[in-house]
Amino acid sequence: MTVLQSAEQVVADFTSSADSGEAPLEVTFTDKSTGSPTAWSWDLGDGNTSTEQNPVHTYTSAGNYTVTLTASNADGESSKEGTVTVLQSAEQVVADFTSSADSGEAPLEVTFTDKSTGSPTAWSWDLGDGNTSTEQNPVHTYTSAGNYTVTLTASNADGESSKEGTVTVLQNPELVLPAADFSANVTSGYYPLTVLFTDNSQNATGRSWDVNGDGIEDSNESSFVYTYSSRGTYEAKLTATNENGTDTKTMEIDVKKKSSGGSSSGGGGGGGGSPEPARNVETKELAQVFIINGNAVKFDFTKNATCVAYVGFDAIRNAGKTTTIVEQLKTKSTLVSELSKGEVYKYFNVWVGNSGYATSKNIENPVVCFKIEKSWLQNESIDQDSIVLNRYDDEKNWEQLTANLTAEDDDYLYYTANVSGFSFFAVTGTATKQIEEGNKQIPAEERSIDDVQSEKEETEAAESNESIMDFNTITILSIVTVIGFLGLAGLMLKNMKE
Repeated sequence: MTVLQSAEQVVADFTSSADSGEAPLEVTFTDKSTGSPTAWSWDLGDGNTSTEQNPVHTYTSAGNYTVTLTASNADGESSKEGTVTVLQSAEQVVADFTSSADSGEAPLEVTFTDKSTGSPTAWSWDLGDGNTSTEQNPVHTYTSAGNYTVTLTASNADGESSKEGTVTVLQNPELVLPAADFSANVTSGYYPLTVLFTDNSQNATGRSWDVNGDGIEDSNESSFVYTYSSRGTYEAKLTATNENGTDTKTMEIDVKKKSSGGSSSGGGGGGGGSPEPARNVETKELAQVFIINGNAVKFDFTKNATCVAYVGFDAIRNAGKTTTIVEQLKTKSTLVSELSKGEVYKYFNVWVGNSGYATSKNIENPVVCFKIEKSWLQNESIDQDSIVLNRYDDEKNWEQLTANLTAEDDDYLYYTANVSGFSFFAVTGTATKQIEEGNKQIPAEERSIDDVQSEKEETEAAESNESIMDFNTITILSIVTVIGFLGLAGLMLKNMKE
């Protein structure tokens, strides 16, 4: 009789290296079964299985997973369950924020707004001036000037992150008042005295000139010309302004009357206070008219001292007795930085009354009539239809104005031009340049290198032909001479034989 050993009953059991944790979660399962199992079957709860005794498995998604081990041998099998809990991984925090202002004058109130990502659960603010906050969106007032570094530290269970920013607080400036100051190119002289006033004020955004003491603004430009037409001592006043207040400066202008025994300039020179230097004025002429609102005004220059025949406009505002000065210059005005185009006939300046009057607010339809010598047109080969009046405008550019031929006499052509204002002028024209073809000579200034070379070759060819003709003529004459001598010698021998 044979007696067999009874197989031991299997009792399944196991342990795990972790029963909970954040995904991805790696777990090692260790078999602890008794009864000498010979086979193992693992159901890992997430659809995966194993027949290893001690499998290792990674759970990638959050969830509760039931793990089952079935251990078996020849005598039977046994099962054991366990649970693994996989948690969702916390998102990484990235700190960020914005501010309602990053600069400004003290006191400066700033609202800080949290823009952090990763679901922070706590906030710690260092506001840079010794103050802190744990609010998510704090509001803080900076009372002193300075550069402040603001730091936000945002955090959650998974960690923390920091972000810095800067707030610049400026000192609240004290009120800055304007400081009025100006200069005049002359402060005394004989009337009519033309004065150039220039504003040199500091911290000013606006100005008002009253240079004749009548309480009425004469100009608000930074620089302007005023003509005093009668003698006296005038208080010129500049009022400078800005948003915080005003300031004034005054200067005396002494206008004198020439004594009857004094010498006259004969129409030349820029004296009398004109801004144009006297050395550049060839001649000048004055005209006076009483200006009444609504009337057409015309200043006739009857002495014919300059190229200007008359200046006219329609008056919008009363001005009373007004003086207009025309200065014909030797060359370009020294007050002008750019030359006009074309052949220049004359440069001249026109000063109409006071600079504050002759503006679009007070006059309209301004016109200048000027004359050009016919001899100049002929000598310079200028096309009379090309004549242009150039005006130097407020933008410091020359503008070309159409000049219309309106009259002529034995010596002059007369042109008129509508102008946009009275200032610096130049009369120009274009020379007639006829470039002839064929046998017509090309002006030297317009010939190309090829033209010059062609002319040279033609000249050399002509000279060569002349040389050949001279040689042929000499040869023929020599032959004729020899024949003549031979004939004469024959005749003499015949006479001797007879």
